[in-house]
Amino acid sequence: MKKFDYKSVNYILLLVCMFLVGYFSQRSMDKPVFALSFNSTEGLSVIDKSVSLVSIQVIQDAMRQVTRQYVEPISEEKSRAMAYSAIKGMLLPLNDPYTRFMDPTELKEFREETDGHFAGIGATLSMEEVPALKDEGHGTRAPILCPVCGSIISDVKTYRVIIVEPLPNTPAKKAGLMPGDVILKVNDKPTDGLMVDEVTDMIRGKEGEKVTLLLARKGEGKTISVTITRAVIEVPAVEYRMIEGNIGYLRLIQFNQKTGDETEAALVDLKSKGAKGILLDLRNNPGGLLDVCIRISTMFLPQDNKLIVSTKSRGGYKDEYNRLDESQICALPMTVLVNKGSASASEILSGALKDYKRAKLVGEATFGKALVQTVIPLGTPEYPCAMPVTTAHYYTPSGYDLAKKGISPDIAVALDKDTKHMDEKDNQAQVALKDLKEKMK
Repeated sequence: MKKFDYKSVNYILLLVCMFLVGYFSQRSMDKPVFALSFNSTEGLSVIDKSVSLVSIQVIQDAMRQVTRQYVEPISEEKSRAMAYSAIKGMLLPLNDPYTRFMDPTELKEFREETDGHFAGIGATLSMEEVPALKDEGHGTRAPILCPVCGSIISDVKTYRVIIVEPLPNTPAKKAGLMPGDVILKVNDKPTDGLMVDEVTDMIRGKEGEKVTLLLARKGEGKTISVTITRAVIEVPAVEYRMIEGNIGYLRLIQFNQKTGDETEAALVDLKSKGAKGILLDLRNNPGGLLDVCIRISTMFLPQDNKLIVSTKSRGGYKDEYNRLDESQICALPMTVLVNKGSASASEILSGALKDYKRAKLVGEATFGKALVQTVIPLGTPEYPCAMPVTTAHYYTPSGYDLAKKGISPDIAVALDKDTKHMDEKDNQAQVALKDLKEKMK
């Protein structure tokens, strides 16, 4: 009698599993949970030559062996946690801090942040590339030395989480956090090798509870420890007011779900109060939603300026995002303030305004984080997960790749030390106001 071929059966079962994964992935991607961009994505095909069957089998074997042989029974909850950890580990070799996995808790917090409502300290965070120790062998997650301790460092690069901006009227602002502060520890736990979402999870918590941050700040001879009481944060999207008689000052703090409506209302109000020019402040704006950015760009650009931004993905596939079919709300003279904290959607908006010569940019080169993250839904309705994946580069209307070095200002002005937004020492704002007044003449 012929011996039963178990290996063939296993191989067939593996192909069936891949088919089911591809089928349901495609169905789930037809209705994305959330998207920073609206690029279409393709599900896993029945036999995808780019996916190694050996790699899939190794993961399957590892899970099976642990489930069968571990000294204690593996619960369903623990099994899910193991799968989540496996995906996070799988993404590390990509060396991309923006491609990450979000479990159900992280996805919920992500949605709350884009809605502009969450419990925490009220500061926007980002990743900054910094020198790392040599030969650590961990890529972007290599531990690094404290930037204020004076130890010798190499030119190997890694990423650390920094404060981009403490939001107005929040615990972070009241505690004295400053843009550029490097977060070394949260409640005595080092942040070496952690991504933004992981550090965010450590900082957030229940309203009224305290969290202690150990910070490194440029110009300081030692680290700084700050204890902050968490609160419910309503993230402001826009700040605006009249300045110097007939100039409307408009600051976009981030591009969340509220930014479009609040920007339109602010422009209408400023014009009703007699504004003859607009000073648009995008400094330390970390970006956000692409569709909101397109809407705001439409508000400032003439109708014949159609292309706002284009993208190019792997294989050279191009996609274009044009202005909405709406009229220009604001045709007043304007000048734009930018700095190295202006990223992503901020760079898209400022890049379009610069290319079409709608406004001059004043300040410092922008961050250079202009990569498309497509949020791919995973999991089940009971346990929804997601995976933001870098899928393309952004290009300004003139074809400039925003991810190279950011956008250079038309008028370069380094910010004086100890200057705050729009105070009497804000030398960047003073130069921008001078440029704006010239246009208003």
